[in-house]
Amino acid sequence: MDQILKTELLKNSEAILKKAVDLSPSYQTAMKNALSAFDRLGIPGKNNEDWKYTNIAKNLSPRFYEQKESIIHEVPKLVLDKKGMIIFNNGIFNKFLSVLPDGIELDALVVEDKFFDTFDSLNFGVALSPLALKIKTNTVINFPITIVHLVDDVGVNKMISPRLTITAEENTKVSFLEIFSTSNEKLQYTTNAVTRFKLLGNAQVEHVKMQSEAPSAVHIGLTDAKLYRDSNFKSMTLDYGLLTARHNINVGLMEAGAEAAVHGLFALKNSEHTDVFSTITHFAPHTTSDQLFKGILSGDSHGIFTGKIIIEKDAQKSSSSQLNKNLILSKKAHIDTRPQLLVHADDVKCSHGATVGQLSKDEEFYLESRGIPKDKAKRMLCHGFAADVILKIENTIIKKLAEAMLIEHFEKTALSEMNL
Repeated sequence: MDQILKTELLKNSEAILKKAVDLSPSYQTAMKNALSAFDRLGIPGKNNEDWKYTNIAKNLSPRFYEQKESIIHEVPKLVLDKKGMIIFNNGIFNKFLSVLPDGIELDALVVEDKFFDTFDSLNFGVALSPLALKIKTNTVINFPITIVHLVDDVGVNKMISPRLTITAEENTKVSFLEIFSTSNEKLQYTTNAVTRFKLLGNAQVEHVKMQSEAPSAVHIGLTDAKLYRDSNFKSMTLDYGLLTARHNINVGLMEAGAEAAVHGLFALKNSEHTDVFSTITHFAPHTTSDQLFKGILSGDSHGIFTGKIIIEKDAQKSSSSQLNKNLILSKKAHIDTRPQLLVHADDVKCSHGATVGQLSKDEEFYLESRGIPKDKAKRMLCHGFAADVILKIENTIIKKLAEAMLIEHFEKTALSEMNL
């Protein structure tokens, strides 16, 4: 099945390459090379250790979205501040609706020849509307910039391939909300998204990713960040459930003084499936990382967390902490957690761990004894479990939206799915 799907994807990519005439010849050549890499790597099956819990090929859309222009003409409601918004419609950048604030400008596209994995190479090979942005030196933006990925009826049964690269120059500070959503919750489609960051000296970037796509959609997303001298990257991944999701997070601490905080939460119900694969690599000394992910699972949902911390030989005097906590709300819900710590240096501080538990019966009884209905008591305890993750969001406007969406998710979760 995987081989047949790969062949079909490669065949359908030929039409994409014919439409890439607006891109430079060298970029078009790189797209062809990326597809050759995808051909070599193929679609991972469960014999691949990194994908052993997720049959990603099962529901992938084999056809690509081939239009070169965005068709929406109104600003999506999800935008937090119209002074800064980057709009993608079915994977295509909408230059007419998007607004770049002072200090952020279009940048030259990067011709890439090294990819994180097979889906990164596939994305590069078929992304008709790649976008590169530069945050200019000393730029500080106090309001959140919203990156909206909206799929509408035209994208049904297609693979959507947005690609975004952001370079933060020296002494910059910006918060991004990147939200994946749909105008029609009945749609079936696949999102294969890549968002890359490069943080130069003393840059501070907060990136909050929210996955709120159609219940029958498949989401594959890569967040990749390279951190240089004294830069600080705060990453938050919030997944509110869908058919299948795979979140790849890859952070490299390249120079001394770099700091990364990689946090996230998935809240799943019904038969939803989310797989988080997070890797933080310390390449340089005096670097710091913190990783906290939580999962809340009800119904017969399945969550997977693989958290990998790598400290290379030259990364002396570095520190890293990792923790994964999970709350199981039903007998059929299932979590697989794999914290991994690979240390090649001898003068470092490291910790890692994972827990799986249930709601406290004593806490439930206490709330119910105060007249709080059982379903509300359960939801209050779930919200309390998730709160310390949400509170790590620095931008207050983004934080309020994250809290509201989490509450909405719990309201949609039937009490019958929360019984052990």
